[in-house]
Amino acid sequence: MERQGVLRYFSFFHLILALLVIDVIFSQQQELDAFSYYYYEATRLYDVKQYERALEFFRLAREENRAYMDRIPQIQFKIAYCHFRLGQYEEALAVFENNIRNKKFLPDYIDFFSLKSLLALGDTSEVLHRLAEFRDRYPSSALMEYVDSLSAELYFQQARWDSAKIFFQKYLKYRGVDRGDIYGKLIRIATARKNTAQLEKFAFRLIKSYPFHKRSKFAYQSIMRLYKKKALPEAKLQKMFRYLAKTEQFDEIDTLLKRQQQLAGKTELLRWLNIRKLYAQKRYWDTFKACREQRQFFRHNRFWREIDLHIARSYLRLGFVDKAIKAYETFQKRYPKDPLAAEVLWVIAWLSEERGKIKEAKRYYHQLIQQYPRSEFISEARFRLGLTEYRQQHFQTARAIWSLYLEEVTNETMRARITYWMAKAYEQEKNFPEYISLLTGLAEEPFQSYYNLKAFLLTRKGTQIHQFVDSLLWEMHQHQLNLLPQYVKHFQRALLVQDLLGSQYARKELSNVSLDKRKSGWEMDYALGEINEHLENYGRAFRHFRKVFNNYFSDKEWQEWVFLFNRLYPFYYNDEVLNNARQWNITPASILAIIKKESAFESRIISYADAYGLMQIIPPTALRLARSLGLELDDVQQLYNPTFNIFLGSYYLSELIKRYEGYLYYALAAYNAGEHRVDRWRKVIDTEDDDFFMENIKFEQTRRYVRAVMKYYWTYHLLIHPQKVPEYIIPFPEKVAREPWFDGMELR
Repeated sequence: MERQGVLRYFSFFHLILALLVIDVIFSQQQELDAFSYYYYEATRLYDVKQYERALEFFRLAREENRAYMDRIPQIQFKIAYCHFRLGQYEEALAVFENNIRNKKFLPDYIDFFSLKSLLALGDTSEVLHRLAEFRDRYPSSALMEYVDSLSAELYFQQARWDSAKIFFQKYLKYRGVDRGDIYGKLIRIATARKNTAQLEKFAFRLIKSYPFHKRSKFAYQSIMRLYKKKALPEAKLQKMFRYLAKTEQFDEIDTLLKRQQQLAGKTELLRWLNIRKLYAQKRYWDTFKACREQRQFFRHNRFWREIDLHIARSYLRLGFVDKAIKAYETFQKRYPKDPLAAEVLWVIAWLSEERGKIKEAKRYYHQLIQQYPRSEFISEARFRLGLTEYRQQHFQTARAIWSLYLEEVTNETMRARITYWMAKAYEQEKNFPEYISLLTGLAEEPFQSYYNLKAFLLTRKGTQIHQFVDSLLWEMHQHQLNLLPQYVKHFQRALLVQDLLGSQYARKELSNVSLDKRKSGWEMDYALGEINEHLENYGRAFRHFRKVFNNYFSDKEWQEWVFLFNRLYPFYYNDEVLNNARQWNITPASILAIIKKESAFESRIISYADAYGLMQIIPPTALRLARSLGLELDDVQQLYNPTFNIFLGSYYLSELIKRYEGYLYYALAAYNAGEHRVDRWRKVIDTEDDDFFMENIKFEQTRRYVRAVMKYYWTYHLLIHPQKVPEYIIPFPEKVAREPWFDGMELR
């Protein structure tokens, strides 16, 4: 009994002791958890740009652990930046300049946001002084773009024109800036300084390079004010005309030409531009009549050339193809050394073929080959000599022509193209062993070209394609490559800047990193692709991965670069792609394929044809699409926005697919070349053979475009739906099984 009492005593004693220890530990844990909670909540809110609430939690965390919060420079920077974003500039300045104790911690960023805080407080003179000091202190800083921009704007506001001009011209050199806006400012500076030469220089650059920019009309008007009482020189008049015609300001063209006539009289150029305006307005009959009636009034060869060319073009636009052929032939004979002479012969041959005049077409192809052996049209002319025989069902002759050409061709895509069509010739003769043999050879490298991939899809059963894609996905997973950890020391500053200020500043920081890539081979480019991908700088990331492939793996079998596959076919902007695919009832693969081909995932890009953004939409088309959706397009810069660009581009693609009853080849050709051209091509050659339609697209650029996008489309489709064969493909084993002559023979 006594022993039991002692045990009960000790048990009770130990229980009380244990409870006391637990209470102490729990109290300490509560204190620790309170700080951790406040700190991590502040960081989370900071990351989602809820700066006011983030600041509250930073204060609560500081109350829990002042020593830690005050000695970490990243935390102090974030607190200062919260004040800055909330418009609390005095508090921000105090933290930036006094509280960040480690002066080696991003000193250029601290100084930059200090001077921006000063500027917000109205101390412009001090800011300009500090900007000059900044340039001397940090000449290689990634912030120099912002410093030059800020300097330019401040000098501009103070009407210090010489300094403003210097910094705006510096700012022009940076990638991704709004050059149209900068040229607009430079025009204003030149106007204020009464420097007419500079004004003209910048104004003409703006209307030539950025005709759809919101500042372009201002540039045009600025030039017109200079020539209020004097005629424009001919070269400048033509530049003004081209700008107005491209932007379809036809009333303004009338005003320009009438005014020029009043000041300079009726010159040959004015007479010609009045005719050229009719053509730009698509008034082809009026153009034709004006060319015929007024040719006698011209004296110079350059205008006769233009008139003869536009007579042929007008005939063609009006549907008088035979007359167009004769007019083009007249042009080629009159001007055999003209830069367009070879192309005109190409057009004549093509039109003859479209009219079913195959003998004449072949004669023109031969003439082109003999007369212009260095022309860019030679390879296509030689290919089409075989295709004309194929069209006439002279399949053996077609193969003989292609076989001879194949012996000389070194370009792998052209070799695949010729081989593919030789296989099709065998198919037409129902010589399936030879057909399969040629396609099987192409299918060994399925991702080399459109023809290789289609050969692969045609020669495999649906189950075999499914198994192949499953294997590909497994290989991609097994061979995932992540080189960023090996090179992360080179990018630490960029990653730190991302944590503090987001991807925009981090991208600038990354572009400022100096690396010796010669010592690291392709691995450094791959790591650069990874870090850019991490910073959502998708266009730059894709370019690095593509560079790795082009420079090191393009001549290798696909198994050797399978680790690159998901980098070469990335799913960037996937949320926007999926949302729009659902909204417009089209496949995500079609949107991704167009983005990959059009812009290589670079959102801030403008082409030579004035097409903008990810899906490369030209402003007139964008305006038409926006209006049909009840939207306003006030500024073409909106097309740089990925969300808006994908929205408009996907809608446009869906409308084209509806127009052509789901036939993607037609829709893609129209996306690139315009609906009116595709409608004309369909009338000329009505075929259900998608390859034959594609080869009879008149423009080489559009043919290449459709081939590339279809290849990308099929690849994305297989990655997204590995169990489904892409649309428009019936694998050969299933296809022949449907034929009435099929007797169940075994096919590989």
